[in-house]
Amino acid sequence: MDYETDVETTAQEAFKSLFGKIGADRARRVVNVLMESPFFYRDDDIDLFGILKRRRSVFREFFEAFFGWELYVDDYIARLIKPKVFNTELRPTQRHVFRLSGRQEYVLFVLLLEFHQRQADEQNLDLDACDEVRFVLADFIDFVFKRFQEQLGEDAPSEEKILDGCRSLFKTLEKYRFIAERERIGVAADTGIKAGFTKEGKSDVLYALLPGLRCYRAEALSKVDMLGGHVADESENPEDGSQIGQLVESDADNTHQEEMMSPVSPEETEA
Repeated sequence: MDYETDVETTAQEAFKSLFGKIGADRARRVVNVLMESPFFYRDDDIDLFGILKRRRSVFREFFEAFFGWELYVDDYIARLIKPKVFNTELRPTQRHVFRLSGRQEYVLFVLLLEFHQRQADEQNLDLDACDEVRFVLADFIDFVFKRFQEQLGEDAPSEEKILDGCRSLFKTLEKYRFIAERERIGVAADTGIKAGFTKEGKSDVLYALLPGLRCYRAEALSKVDMLGGHVADESENPEDGSQIGQLVESDADNTHQEEMMSPVSPEETEA
């Protein structure tokens, strides 16, 4: 037996030893699913999620020992958390993680978190006991417009600008599986999703807020936050909006700064 074959055999034996009661094939599927997207939702694969939830201590041990990563699992969602960036040459924008592209998107995302909780209250839903919260796009647009009006009055952006900003934000949030489109009717069904982000089509699109949003919380936005701030030094007013309000990522036991604990993407988890 040559060296490479010996190492491969040893690695396989170690994997089988750790996941013996689960089975190497099923354990390998769980590991790959966790690495393929920022979130593994129960509805993605109920049986596989059940295996992960029942044996989460074993999977936690695996990711901690081999990668130094944390594994979070609750009734509806599982995700990997990287507490440290090892390549110090990477700028934040070069990392393959969920990141908002500017101050406007950041403000809209914080408002979406507020809207998420409000919708749960209005629909009498327990966010810890449901897999999604559905809403009509028009309800969110109207909510955002009202919040801007309350804070900024005549300085509030137009509804068209809000719709344009939401279209960009929602594209990012769908990519990272924070939201999902559920239904289109009317003009949005006839001519495409872009038509849904108009005054005429905003009532024609139904979205779902997914459990991944529960990993974030935010304090209320100030008037300065929503205006975009007025600071002399650009370094104090970052384009990613990271100093607006206090957006942090949280799990059942800990609260982490957004920059350190951004959701893991498939590209970032590659060896």
